[in-house]
Amino acid sequence: MANEGEAMSKETAGRQYQDSVFRAYFNNADRLRDLTGALHGRTYTMDDAVEIVTLEGTFLSQVKNDISFLLAGRHLVFIEHQSTPNENMPLRCLYYICEQLRKEIDGKQLYRNRRIPLPVPEFHVFYTGVKELPEELVMRLSDSYRHAGDERIHLELLVTVHNVVYRAQKALLMKSHALHDYSYFIHDIKANIAAGMELPQAIRAAMHTCIERDIMRNFLKEHEREVIDMVNFEWNQDLFEAAKFEDGREQGRAEGIELGREQGREQGREQGREQGRDEERGTMILNMLREKMPLELIAKVSNLSLEKVRELGQMHSLL
Repeated sequence: MANEGEAMSKETAGRQYQDSVFRAYFNNADRLRDLTGALHGRTYTMDDAVEIVTLEGTFLSQVKNDISFLLAGRHLVFIEHQSTPNENMPLRCLYYICEQLRKEIDGKQLYRNRRIPLPVPEFHVFYTGVKELPEELVMRLSDSYRHAGDERIHLELLVTVHNVVYRAQKALLMKSHALHDYSYFIHDIKANIAAGMELPQAIRAAMHTCIERDIMRNFLKEHEREVIDMVNFEWNQDLFEAAKFEDGREQGRAEGIELGREQGREQGREQGREQGRDEERGTMILNMLREKMPLELIAKVSNLSLEKVRELGQMHSLL
């Protein structure tokens, strides 16, 4: 059972590091222009303004997405990373677009006669998992409807899923330099894990290889410390959860321990673990702040509120 729990924690950590690196890497106007140009079959230049409008969640709304941005004021593009297919992506994207429009449009305008001009929304998922998928497939919101006939569909939302698991001749990877490099980086990490490396070691080795081959070089050199911190934090977090579960099993087998004392000891252990976890997360956040990473990205990776991140930065004179 211990091996099974550890395997599950490694799988979860594997999903998390891919998500974190994807968000950090594509939180960049030039890379988003490159990626969208590949999707649209054209070239976007510096004249095509990019405004990153990713939903970070608020006190009143917990809706968060990986990356969303306005391109040239005409396209509202939502991009998500997944290493596990999720059939509810169209419904999730419906939440995203509603929340984004709610934020951007003054509710009073809805009751005026003048039509509100809207950017064209589009939804893309980039898949890097182990399940075999075609290079491209379309998911529809209407697939989830409870209908048995051919009733007219009054609300539809399409999500295009792109399988970007690395293969040299994949069409989309050949069109987008940024996406090709991200896909290769993840591929190299997986190859290192298959060769027997633990996740942190596999990522460090892949970073070294990619920098030597001019793959994501500038990003990896600039953000090397943050990438390692993100991975180590997520890795240790999952191993901590697995260890805590195993501790509970062992404690359940123990006999003759007086209940009150055991509860007191467990509370002390838990407080110690929580303190260690908080210290580790704090170190990770401070490293990211020193590297001038966007506060919104730090908040998402560390699962802290934007206010807490800003408070920590000010406390250590980093903001």
